[in-house]
Amino acid sequence: MSITRRTPNACIASRTSRRARKGFTLVSMIVALVLLGVGVGALAHSSAETVKFQNIAQNRTNAVAIARSYVEMLRTRDPWSLQSESPVAVDADGSVLNGGRYSRAMSLVVERQNLVRLTITVRYPRMADPITLTTFLYRGNGLSGMGA
Repeated sequence: MSITRRTPNACIASRTSRRARKGFTLVSMIVALVLLGVGVGALAHSSAETVKFQNIAQNRTNAVAIARSYVEMLRTRDPWSLQSESPVAVDADGSVLNGGRYSRAMSLVVERQNLVRLTITVRYPRMADPITLTTFLYRGNGLSGMGA
C-alpha cells in the first residue's frame, strides 16, 4: 500500500469543494433576498405610479368632456341671454351636484357688437391647472325667430 502525501493547497481545494457542494451560504442568501426585495419594491412603486397617472388622465378626460358638453349646451341657448357664470360644483357627467368633484365656470366677453367669447373653465381633482375651452358665438342681428 502506498501512502500519498497531500500538499496544503490540495487540502484547501478539498475543503473549498466540499463547502461548494453543501449549498448556499448565509451571506449569499441575504444578498439574494436584498436584491429580490429591491426588485419587488421597484415594481410596486411603478405600479402605484401607473395607477396614479391613470387616475389623473381619467379626471382630465372627464374635465374635457364636461367642458365640451357645456359648450354645446351653451350653443343651443339664445346668445343674447348668455351671461358669465360663477363656479359651480358638478359630477363627472357635468350635472350640477353639491359636493361634486369638478368645478365648472363660464365667462362671457363681448368682443364686438355681435360677437362674444365664451371661456369654460373646469377644475378637477388633484391638479392645479384647470381645463380651459374658448369659443366664439355670433349673436346675429338679435331678430332671430321674429321673421326678419
